[in-house]
Amino acid sequence: MKLVKLKLRNYRCFGSKEQEIDIDDMTAFIGNNSTGKTAALSALNCLFSANSGDHILKRSDFHLPKDIRPENLEKQDLYIETDFKFDELLENNDKGKYSVPIFFQSMVIDGPDATPYLRIRLEASWEKSNNIDGAIESKIYYITCPNESDIPENKKIPANRKDLDHIRVLYVPAVRDPSKQLRNVSGTMIYPIMNSINWSDETKNNVQTKIKELNDQFMQEIGVSILSNSIHTQWKTYDSDIRYSNAQLRFNSTDIDSSIKKSEVVFLPTETGKEYTIDEMGDGLKSMFYISLVDSILDVEVKIQQEFETRPLHTSFKRRPPILTIIALEEPENHIAPHLIGKLIENLNRIAKKSNAQTVLTSHAPAIVRRLDPGNLRYFRIEPDDCTTRVRRITLPDKEKYTDQYKYIKEAVKAYPELYFAKLVILCEGDSEEVLLPKFWEAKNGSTDSSGISVVPLGGRHVNHFWRLLNDLKIPYVTLLDLDRERDGGGWGRIKYVLNQLLKIGCDRSKLLTTNKGEMSQKELDGMNNWNTNDAKCMQRWMDLLEGYHVYFSAPLDIDFLMLEYYGDIYKSLIERKEGPRFMLNQGGTRKQKLVADAEKEKMTADFARRIKEGVHSALKECGGKGDTYTSEQKRLMIWYSYFFLQRGKPTTHIEAISRMTTSELLGNIPPVISKLINDASTMLSGENK
Repeated sequence: MKLVKLKLRNYRCFGSKEQEIDIDDMTAFIGNNSTGKTAALSALNCLFSANSGDHILKRSDFHLPKDIRPENLEKQDLYIETDFKFDELLENNDKGKYSVPIFFQSMVIDGPDATPYLRIRLEASWEKSNNIDGAIESKIYYITCPNESDIPENKKIPANRKDLDHIRVLYVPAVRDPSKQLRNVSGTMIYPIMNSINWSDETKNNVQTKIKELNDQFMQEIGVSILSNSIHTQWKTYDSDIRYSNAQLRFNSTDIDSSIKKSEVVFLPTETGKEYTIDEMGDGLKSMFYISLVDSILDVEVKIQQEFETRPLHTSFKRRPPILTIIALEEPENHIAPHLIGKLIENLNRIAKKSNAQTVLTSHAPAIVRRLDPGNLRYFRIEPDDCTTRVRRITLPDKEKYTDQYKYIKEAVKAYPELYFAKLVILCEGDSEEVLLPKFWEAKNGSTDSSGISVVPLGGRHVNHFWRLLNDLKIPYVTLLDLDRERDGGGWGRIKYVLNQLLKIGCDRSKLLTTNKGEMSQKELDGMNNWNTNDAKCMQRWMDLLEGYHVYFSAPLDIDFLMLEYYGDIYKSLIERKEGPRFMLNQGGTRKQKLVADAEKEKMTADFARRIKEGVHSALKECGGKGDTYTSEQKRLMIWYSYFFLQRGKPTTHIEAISRMTTSELLGNIPPVISKLINDASTMLSGENK
């Protein structure tokens, strides 16, 4: 039995539009602060907590619509619904079939060959009354009609709390006292198992005898006897109730039941020669040990169920454990050292694979998110229009149709989990942009962290998948791609690619592809890569159009070449006098090397012209053009481009150059496309903040 859906309506920040959250064996709720992650866990806790006090609804649990003042709200209804599936009913699965009889009469089936499932629903209403907190009525039902149909009253069967207690939620809040959590798990999980052990009569008698012997030995000490007699005598002067008249000091419990209540885990002496208790642990280790204890108890409960199924007349325990335990853990990274986070997530995943357990966690930490399967993430976001929570799955390419892209996107998203927590994402080509764009942003707008900006170098190859992902999550984004004019696949080929990807994510074809000649056909678009590369004005018009879709190009080549064009002197100053690109000079029948930097100051020679041609070929790469669309100055720069960015490390070169610039120097010659991109992002961000 496993939880598969959680549905919420009018519960806390969840509004009148039902939000359906798919739940896997291991599920992570992610998103910014105050987006409803805690509310979703609290909803589960309200239904299935082992603590009866958590079942009580309060006025604050009922959603307050955005435009209504609290004193003007007369009444409100809410519901929390959970759907459970039964893998036990699948073929060749004999594990845990004991869960079926308990809920058999309440199961739902959608069709003749469908697998039955269980719907449990809490319905509650709040209404203004003479009580300052109002009047709250609530009831839990089994819903015995399919999800797709309306719910008539005769399909609501009142749920018995005794049966609901077969499902257990262990809720661990973000602000927590690890010692308290350990005490809770001792009381709610360890003691019930210990108390349900089928103790033999011989063991009971032996323990009771030994306890009596221990207490008798204890009382033989004169000091203990004096203290015990004083307690007994003095108490008689205070009260004469016969039930409590004989006060005695005891060293330990008097029977086995009271003894197991006081049982605890200790760490036996090691090389230190000292026995340690849990209280002596640091908070981080206590948190880890809490998860370990839960893991141990779940393991024991699996064995208990196996005993009930295989030898029901000779079990080691008297009580059946819960069918399902859901660990609802907020921000597991709290108190945990970074190097232990991976081990913690690994163990939580292992717990989730047990037949009697699931794990649901929340996190803001990229270190947690990058260790999780993106398919198990649920993204929480507050909609600015009505201030209610929306929950979305993470969009990935179709696994069967786009296997390679699925793997790439999955790994790329895991590599840059910061994008889930960003107010705005700048998608770009690679390492150079990851270094440069934050510097430009900070020079104009301050820290990217303060602005909530994530620069994500995911490349242009699968950009449509990231556009779809960010569109679905409603996270604003801008994109900077390389134009790669005259490179294979660049120029018109790159513009064609972007147009096709925009169509794939649902952009209006009539607006995107309409020119002064009318709407472009798909056949014309397919042939765009064969258009005249020398028609720079036409290419620029298409680039201007795409800026309206927040897509920008580092033109004419890439951002590395762009930086050389606008900050060339600073980059050239990075090298020592005898360093830099060279070429072979034929002088008086002999050939010798000469620095390009020196040749640039002199009159053009055939040897230097040949070196420029080599630089163009190197920059535009194999199968590239001859550089006909580039100016003579740009062709010269291609020698330096090859030297700095094809023969040396791009990020380190940019970091060194940027470190030599003042803010005024950086902004004073900022490339126009970078300036436009930052202004566009700032406008989008201000609208998002508003």
